[in-house]
Amino acid sequence: MHWQKDRDYRVIRIYRDLVGDWVVEQCWGNAYTCQQSHTLVDSRQAARAMMLQINRKQRKMGFRRSAPGEEQLDFGFELG
Repeated sequence: MHWQKDRDYRVIRIYRDLVGDWVVEQCWGNAYTCQQSHTLVDSRQAARAMMLQINRKQRKMGFRRSAPGEEQLDFGFELG
């Protein structure tokens, strides 16, 4: 998910890493700075709940969702 307010932005990604852990990645900044954090969560549902909480906070701060500037690639890898 992408949020934008003037030149400030926040991007949230949910993914599974190579060992199968769920990760919530947050990137935020503006035209001059960029910060990043990675949080391990127990499940996809926990990652989604975290994303929804972040979404509410961003909207309260005046951020609006923007169209993503990236493409999700499917390489056909199956975890299992």
